Amino acid sequence: MKAWNALHRHEQDIVLDIRDNGPDCAKFLSRRHGLALRETMDLLSALEQHGWLQRVKGTFLFKRGFKKPKHMNHTYYSVTRQAHRFLRGL
Repeated sequence: MKAWNALHRHEQDIVLDIRDNGPDCAKFLSRRHGLALRETMDLLSALEQHGWLQRVKGTFLFKRGFKKPKHMNHTYYSVTRQAHRFLRGL
């Protein structure tokens, strides 16, 4: 896993956003953070390679705040177990 201090500020913001708000996709993360969709997709891919994020498996997403399960039309990402343990210490 890449060191937290070695991550770019946008990468750190995305990891913290997903930790706090639950799994999300590039489309909604880019809107929330004011980034271009391509840039957000590249950041998510890099974070997945560095061990901070993992893809959510399945066809439906049960996210808090939603009354019904959401059908996953996009690729959703969540924080890995190792990353979650590290972030607890921050």
